[in-house]
Amino acid sequence: MSNLGLETMPVVDGEENAWGHDGIWAVPSQLPMIVSDEVAELSAHYGAPLQRRFDMQADDYIYSYRFNKTIDRRAEVVFAIEDGAGQLWVHNKSHYPNNIYRLPTGGVHWEELVVEGLLREVKEETGLDLEIARFLGIIEYQFWYGGAMAPFASYIFHLRTPCVDCPTIPKGELISEFRAVSPHQLRQLAVNLRNLVGVRRAWGEWRALAHDLVYDTL
Repeated sequence: MSNLGLETMPVVDGEENAWGHDGIWAVPSQLPMIVSDEVAELSAHYGAPLQRRFDMQADDYIYSYRFNKTIDRRAEVVFAIEDGAGQLWVHNKSHYPNNIYRLPTGGVHWEELVVEGLLREVKEETGLDLEIARFLGIIEYQFWYGGAMAPFASYIFHLRTPCVDCPTIPKGELISEFRAVSPHQLRQLAVNLRNLVGVRRAWGEWRALAHDLVYDTL
């Protein structure tokens, strides 16, 4: 894995000349992965994001869904939820190893704006109405499998809620448990992800990167 232009990656326009930023967007039915006008609007409201870019070696597990031609999302959102006690909420799922907890994520559909996907996913996964505190970062990935490459991106946000010990697991979600951690514990969560072996080894290396960024920016 190599770091390409850490913190200096230019934001890529998805469609040349398709997005004139005059305060009113004509949103197409299918959005590209990263749109500079959309990033500019998010930055104006929630702060300029840290931008990172990585080449990632995909294994068979990542290939099975990241290279899927019927993929249902243009990107994902990663949300660091801070409660009234200053804790961050992470979760475990039934198919994860017992010691693996990570920040919640969710897909941004092809026709959705990032902020729409964020609010929808937060509601679906936690049931909470939250304040967007800050736009922390964008990570762009290039997953390589043989000679093929599949791009993807994570939009990472800091969210706040005044409640304490508040996330609940909505019916139908695969989440096993929510757990509160202090911000400095994100470093250990990233280490745990990178220490995975077997089928989830490359997945753990990928998922650790968002935790690094949140740790570095909070």
